[in-house]
Amino acid sequence: MYWATVQIECEGGFPERFLNEARKREIALWDITRRDISLFCRCRADDYRFLRPVAKAASVRMRVRKRQGMWFHIRPFRYRFGWVCGMVLFAVVLQLLSARIWTVRVNGNEQVPESAIREVLRPLGVYEGAVFDKVDLPQLQLTALEQLPQLVWLTVNQTGSVAYVEVRERTPSEPITSNEPANIVASRDGVIVSIDCENGQAAVKVGDAVTEGSLLIGGVVDSKVGPLLKHAQGTVLARTERELAISVPFEETVTAEKPFPKVRPSLYVLGVRFPLYTSGEPWRNATTTMHLLRAYGKTLPIGIEVQKREEQETVTVVRNEQETYEEAVARLALARSEWGDTIQVQEERITATQTADGWTVCGQYTCVEPIGLWQSLQMHEKKE
Repeated sequence: MYWATVQIECEGGFPERFLNEARKREIALWDITRRDISLFCRCRADDYRFLRPVAKAASVRMRVRKRQGMWFHIRPFRYRFGWVCGMVLFAVVLQLLSARIWTVRVNGNEQVPESAIREVLRPLGVYEGAVFDKVDLPQLQLTALEQLPQLVWLTVNQTGSVAYVEVRERTPSEPITSNEPANIVASRDGVIVSIDCENGQAAVKVGDAVTEGSLLIGGVVDSKVGPLLKHAQGTVLARTERELAISVPFEETVTAEKPFPKVRPSLYVLGVRFPLYTSGEPWRNATTTMHLLRAYGKTLPIGIEVQKREEQETVTVVRNEQETYEEAVARLALARSEWGDTIQVQEERITATQTADGWTVCGQYTCVEPIGLWQSLQMHEKKE
C-alpha cells in the first residue's frame, strides 16, 4: 500500500515503447488499460518524475488524471508548522490523559457530604488528574473509613477515565429510652396549675408555689415491699412571670435585608483551577458551582467553576421618635414569638421609656408553661 499514487494518461507516440522502457528502468506500472488512442496506467507518485524521460523517448505526452493517497491530503499543510505541532501535541496529551482520572463520582451517600468524602480521598490519590494505577486500594479503604466513621464500607472502581466511589453509610441505631431513676424538678419559679403524673410520685399539688429546683415528681415510690426507684414521667404546668426589655436608638448601623452576591469564575482543567479574576484569594465559605463540558454523554474534566458568596451590606438608619418606638415594639413582639407555642401568655403589660438616645420598651408577662426538668437521682451508699 502506497502513501500516494497517480493515474496517468499517455497520448500519441509509441505506447508499447513507453511500457517497455519503464519496465527496463524498474518503474512499477499497474491498472494498464487502453481507451481509443490513449493509454491509462497507475504508478507511485514518487516515480512520476522518472517517467518523464521515458515518455520523451517514446514520443508520448503524459498527463495526470487522478491523485490518490494520504500525502495529497496533508500536502497543503506541509508548511504550516503550527498544525503539525498541534497534531503531535494532541497525540501526546491524549496518551497522557488516557491513563488519568477525568471524573470522580460518589454514589451511596445521603448523610455524609460529597465534599467531605472527596477531601478525604484526595490525599489518598483519588482526584481529577490522578493516575489510578498508583492508588493503594486496601490502604485507601482503611484510611478513609478511619477518617469517616459515618461510613461502614467504601471502595473505588475505575471505568475508563471515571472513578466511581461507592460508599455505604452506617445505619443509626434506635434511641434507647432511659430507665435510670430520675426525679422531675422545677426549671423556674411559679405556681402549680396542673399535674399529670404518669410514673413516679407527685410531690406537689395544684396551687403550691415552687422555686427553681423544687421537687415536682419523685422517682422514689413507697410500696409494701419498701421504696421503689423509678424514672419519673409526667407534665407539670405552672403560672410563671417573665420579662423582656428591648432598646432601640434613634440612629444605628444595621445590616441590609438583602445581601448582594459576588462571583469569582475559574477555568477548571483536571482538578487544576486557573482564576479568571484579577485579585483576591479563592473564598473558603462560598457556594461552588461546576459547569463542565459534555461530549457523547460523557462529562469532561474541563469547564468553568463559579464561586458565589453573598455579602451583607451595612447601612446607617436614622429614625424619628415615632418610628423608633414602633421599631422597639416590633422587636419586642419578635422576641416574644421566639418562646414558641408551649408558653401561653395570659397577661401582658407593656411599658415604654424614652431616653436621650432612643426608646426602651419592657414587657412583663404572666404565662402558663411546663416547668418539669429531669434530674438523675443521686444514689449514696449507706455507711456502716
